[in-house]
Amino acid sequence: MKHVFYPKNLIIIAAVFLWIAPTHAESTITPQYQKCLDNVDLGAMKNTQWAACAEEEIKRQDVILNAEYRTLMTYLSSGQRRALVTAQRSWLKFREDWCQFEKLGNTAPGGYANYSSCFLDMTVEQIKKLKSNQH
Repeated sequence: MKHVFYPKNLIIIAAVFLWIAPTHAESTITPQYQKCLDNVDLGAMKNTQWAACAEEEIKRQDVILNAEYRTLMTYLSSGQRRALVTAQRSWLKFREDWCQFEKLGNTAPGGYANYSSCFLDMTVEQIKKLKSNQH
């Protein structure tokens, strides 16, 4: 039996994708970070420049992370709040330990650029997790 694909099916699939996609694609990365990356001189000390861009963005993301954490706390019971505090403390330690590992890793660009990039990426992902639990 041959399956016929009708245009209305495509419209339904597209509508579902557009409804779901923003929650997965949403990012808190700021335009300042992208502008900083765009201005990196690829010919001179680019790793240091990338790390400096990430450091500034980490400061901005840390503000967002703390705000999302506080917001999530308002949705939770006292038992859930205690569990979140424990989980967040564990996550902070894990983030630091993992990014120290990335700093020593064999992947380019290496060193502190890897550490700061890791730290930023993990922070952005944690913000998404905190936001996703506010429902």
